[in-house]
Amino acid sequence: LGNQSNKIYYGKLEDEMKNPKIYDTEELENINNIKIYDDIIWVVADSGVGYFDENEEIIIPQNLPMNNSIDRMMQDHEKNLWFCSSRQGVMKVVRTHFTNISDFSHLPTLVVNSTYIYNDYLYIASDTGLYILDKNYNQVHNDLTEFIGESRIRCIYMDSANYMWFCTYNATLDLVRYNPNNGEIKSYTKDDGMAANRTRMCIELSNGNIAATSDHGLTILTKDGEIINIFDGDDGISNLEILCVCEMSDGSLLLGSDGDGIYKIVGNKVSRYGIQDGLNSEVILRIKKDRDLDLYWIITSNSIEYLKDGKITTVTDFPYPNNFDVFFDKYDHLWILSSNGIYCVDKTSMLDNDVIYNLYDRECGIPGIATANSYSYIDSDGNIYVAASTGVYTFNINNDFGDLGKVIIDVPYITIDDKYVEIEDGTVNIESNVRRINIYAKAFTYSLYNPRMSYYLEGFDDKEIFTNKRDLTDLTYTNLKGGTYVFHLKLLNSLTGEVEEEFTLTIIKEKSLTEKTIFWVILSLIAVALIVGAGLFVIKMRTEKLLKKQRENQRLINEMTRVFARCIDMKDAYTRGHSTRVAIYSAMIAKKLGKNQEEIEKIFNIALLHDIGKISIPDNILNKPGRLDDEEFKVMKSHSQNGYDVLKDITIAPEISLGAGCHHEKYDGSGYPRHLKGDEIPEVAQIIAVADAFDAMYSTRPYRKQLPLENVVAEIKRCSGTQFNPKMVDAFLSLVDTGVFDKIDSINLDNVLEFVKTL
Repeated sequence: LGNQSNKIYYGKLEDEMKNPKIYDTEELENINNIKIYDDIIWVVADSGVGYFDENEEIIIPQNLPMNNSIDRMMQDHEKNLWFCSSRQGVMKVVRTHFTNISDFSHLPTLVVNSTYIYNDYLYIASDTGLYILDKNYNQVHNDLTEFIGESRIRCIYMDSANYMWFCTYNATLDLVRYNPNNGEIKSYTKDDGMAANRTRMCIELSNGNIAATSDHGLTILTKDGEIINIFDGDDGISNLEILCVCEMSDGSLLLGSDGDGIYKIVGNKVSRYGIQDGLNSEVILRIKKDRDLDLYWIITSNSIEYLKDGKITTVTDFPYPNNFDVFFDKYDHLWILSSNGIYCVDKTSMLDNDVIYNLYDRECGIPGIATANSYSYIDSDGNIYVAASTGVYTFNINNDFGDLGKVIIDVPYITIDDKYVEIEDGTVNIESNVRRINIYAKAFTYSLYNPRMSYYLEGFDDKEIFTNKRDLTDLTYTNLKGGTYVFHLKLLNSLTGEVEEEFTLTIIKEKSLTEKTIFWVILSLIAVALIVGAGLFVIKMRTEKLLKKQRENQRLINEMTRVFARCIDMKDAYTRGHSTRVAIYSAMIAKKLGKNQEEIEKIFNIALLHDIGKISIPDNILNKPGRLDDEEFKVMKSHSQNGYDVLKDITIAPEISLGAGCHHEKYDGSGYPRHLKGDEIPEVAQIIAVADAFDAMYSTRPYRKQLPLENVVAEIKRCSGTQFNPKMVDAFLSLVDTGVFDKIDSINLDNVLEFVKTL
């Protein structure tokens, strides 16, 4: 029982609490709430919050933003703590995997360049000197901190003999060797034979020597400080600013330079890797050996690459360019420190150039961003002590980052053609005429956590789609065939990729009449009865009638498309004749693709109406002589969808809307309006896309003259595989080889189909 002052009474009610135990809550007065979560007793009072430790002593957390009129607390499904105050609102206290050492130790704000732990002491190299913390995060001052003073330290390294090496930017110190066991300190400068007085970093080589990089090359010295060799401009190193060094398995050295790529030293011979060898940038921040894969990861100023068997490969799919360092966990993941946060990446996906990753940034609780080209220490258990631009923090790369609490995944509702449907039993039945389904997949988390997820619609999607909570969007599926589909939403372990939770939603779409077996059975029986009853004569008559009707329908379609094409060209004054030319080119490409005459005629008609949506575009935008601004271009882009909407309900020729709706989709998925990709794009739209682009460049526009044919052909070749289907491009190029475009002026709407027959 808590009272209005600062006392808690503990005892049994059945004994009328005659001799209760009394606890003093110190400055916590007017106790409003007592809760027990995870065997911890929490006390909520007007003047703050606290909890009892294992010794039954009250602990009052400091520096909480809420400290007044706190009335209640609760714990959510992820074990986050929530507090409410009648004066200060709501406060959430969230667990995190990241420990801010600078806060615990009350260090000033520091630009930290390197960290190292030895004998429970944390050594922190900063721009303003050396800081040492004991295991209780108390600052330690000794002869070493006094010796280094306020010198800028770039790197701390410990060799196998337990000598600590400090790389400084102090001309009187340069490279400092320290024996933490007896306190011996010695420095090596240019006066002692070092390459320069600004040492960046150093490593121990397999033969026991020390390799130290600087702004004037590389120095090799023994642990006793004897200078063995210097590699500089006389040895073929043209850029002497060496940022990093890595020893290869055969004993050769890789030096990362500040603008001239990688120098490789074998014995005393220097060779070089540059842009011509596959590097994306010649500023090399880090080179690290991957012992499991026998390759070397390279971090440049704008890319991540790797060197294997003498070949450099760029990971083009990595999501961020400005990275600093890489570490390896026990789960075959890479942990990459960057200016955007910390990336946890599946190593195999890096090699496959289809990167699967989790990003941990400030929203996930990291206290700061790693310092560029810094050296963070990692111990044998996987604890990294991050050298950050504002201090030091630590986390463990072998921990399960999903253990902060139970994330709830769900699909609370879907919309069926914009009709809201709440999900209750995990199954939804929809009618056969439904065209669009929106699935609203959700991951509910209040933690500092961006969980890794995946989803796919079984029966429709070819493969699982990987994402994370922050990037999970509402999902749209259109024109599903009748049948049973199962939507899978998975919560994945951020390190192992194993499925931790899975939600499934069964969608049963009623089959349309034409999709039902009984329909085709009945139709077959009727056909048989007609055949038997009417005989060959009736069949012949019906066939002739149907053919006549088909010819009349086709003639009507042809006449309608030509009329609409003329209307479109009349609307767009600057591209008059464009629809006709695109239709002609489309028919020619279709011929080269091996289409029969009926298919060619159909493609020709569809292409004539590909720009019908431009009728909806205001004249001031459509006929603007200069470049369109962003808003105008957005309006112009709407013509594809508008054209589709105009034509989609023509039941006599349902496919006629495909060209208008999809001719601006791109083969790599970057087009519009629906970002279709590859074979998702109707074949006729892929044909029109090439023809449309060719005419746009090979005709005069208000903002430029007609381009030369060779330039247009080169551009279409360049866009093969990205904007265009390579198969369509090959068909177009075969037309170019025939010289047919020199005769194009002799072709018109009336003779085009006959002309195409001759190709």
